[in-house]
Amino acid sequence: MGKVFISYRRDDAAGYARAIYEELTERFPPERVFMDVDAIEPGLPFDEVIRNAVGQCEALLVLIGARWLAPGADGRSRLEDERDFVRLEIAAALTRKIRVIPVLLDGTPMPKEGELPEPLRGLVWRNAIEVSNTRFNADVSRLAEVLARIIGDTLQANTPPGQAQAVEVAPSAPVTASPMVSASAAGSVPPHEPAATAPVQPPQAGKGGRTLLVAGLAAVCAAVAVFSLWPGRGPTVPSSPDVATPAAQPAQAAIVLPEYGVVLGSDRTLEAARDEIRRAGRNGVQGAKIYFRNGYFASIAPAATQAEVDRILVIVRAFRHDAYGARMATWCVRPRVADGYIECPGTGAAD
Repeated sequence: MGKVFISYRRDDAAGYARAIYEELTERFPPERVFMDVDAIEPGLPFDEVIRNAVGQCEALLVLIGARWLAPGADGRSRLEDERDFVRLEIAAALTRKIRVIPVLLDGTPMPKEGELPEPLRGLVWRNAIEVSNTRFNADVSRLAEVLARIIGDTLQANTPPGQAQAVEVAPSAPVTASPMVSASAAGSVPPHEPAATAPVQPPQAGKGGRTLLVAGLAAVCAAVAVFSLWPGRGPTVPSSPDVATPAAQPAQAAIVLPEYGVVLGSDRTLEAARDEIRRAGRNGVQGAKIYFRNGYFASIAPAATQAEVDRILVIVRAFRHDAYGARMATWCVRPRVADGYIECPGTGAAD
């Protein structure tokens, strides 16, 4: 099965890269999505390491934000540097005929052919997809559908609500009803029809009224026996006043999520997430809580408006470049309280 590689610049789209990575790893197995070429060992040629990593993928996402073309310290485009990681990633994918998808962030236009070095000019001829903060979940869901077709995989069971997967149900084997046998074994009882009771013989002449009474009582007893053995009728069990019915357990109080949140970071341990909250607090960001989703503990600061999200991001990105804003109702579906954090077992729904 194919894999997906996310190419981005840390000072341009680190927050979007992390958010897209988290959304895609909820829809595909995490090992199928690469975001970074981690820890290139000393002495290894980094250009070969990058080419090999890209070569294992079926699709390369090129995240292009407002600073993607920003010049380096020397005033030249960083893409002009043959050792630039982003340049190496895109060039390797174009050379190997891997599907390259430009992802334009928040209205960033596609670069012009003249703004790119020769090895990357094929990028401008690739159809792009747009991803914005206001339509993030819907845009990423559309991207995931495209990737599923490319890498030949199906979305996982935690696909967002509204995108239900088709489930094939095997036909059930026919059920054969077990025959009922009457207690007297006098003959079979046709289904859905009560057994016929024996006709009451008229009293013989001379027997008197007592014979008639005995015959009547016999007929009543036979009718009661048939009725009690009829399918679906069981003995009536009287309710005992000594047995108390268990009281219904009180439902957990609904968790009220903030309208927006700023994801300060995603960590593997609860303590690391607490450290992130303490660092944010020292920088003036208060009220952050810990959420658990997709195997990570995310420290999230609440925000009531998009303007407040932007204000918090200005503060946080001074020490955490991959912070990003999210709409909490779709970021954390079906929240529930756990020990020291809020668990988000559901997946973000499309806007």
